[in-house]
Amino acid sequence: MTEQLREILYPLGFLSSLAFSARMLLQWLKSEAKGESLVTPAFWKLSLCGNLLLLTHAFIQAQFHVCLVQACNAVISWRNLNLMQPPLKQTTFLHTVILLLVAIATIFCGFLLQTFFFPDGFEWFRIPATPWQLNADKQVSFFWHILGLFGLFLFSGRFWLQWWFAEKYKQSYLGSSFWWCSLAGESLCLIYFFRIGDPVNFIGPAFGLIPYLRNLMLLSRQRKQSSQETL
Repeated sequence: MTEQLREILYPLGFLSSLAFSARMLLQWLKSEAKGESLVTPAFWKLSLCGNLLLLTHAFIQAQFHVCLVQACNAVISWRNLNLMQPPLKQTTFLHTVILLLVAIATIFCGFLLQTFFFPDGFEWFRIPATPWQLNADKQVSFFWHILGLFGLFLFSGRFWLQWWFAEKYKQSYLGSSFWWCSLAGESLCLIYFFRIGDPVNFIGPAFGLIPYLRNLMLLSRQRKQSSQETL
């Protein structure tokens, strides 16, 4: 794929930011209406949509780390939707793990194929090609990509942590650990994507700051109310 074509297709990545922003806004509004931190099927449906859109964008822009994270997150989003089904319609944990491994293998194979077709000019970690060329002459050291990878895995780690609790209790739930992990990962992601001039991956984390903090406040209030009721 040529750089010119990547530049033309870059704005499509904003569709994923729209999906991610919509899920946080909807979750926030529903939580405010109920006075407690909630998660609904719509949250995971929008998450899955955003995961697949950003995965496609990252593949086009040859951002392996972003693509891999979104592939894993897509499986976790799907699993949470599955856990919201009646017990008889829920798949097993083993099947979910197999699906996760297939998703990871597919991403690796996809990038290996790109390496095969573009042996002289293909990178797995690269700055995206934007039509406005904010980063045309920008050179970023590999350290920044490592920082970005760490931030992405920390940001993604909130879903792995959430998935563990979801499997443990067999229900979809967003606890305080999810929101704290979101804040920590978000900070590193914002620094990285601002540094490489990638607004598609910058907008999503930036939009989530207020909802993250508000959910932590709602959870804290829920705990205080529960403790008062037990006295």
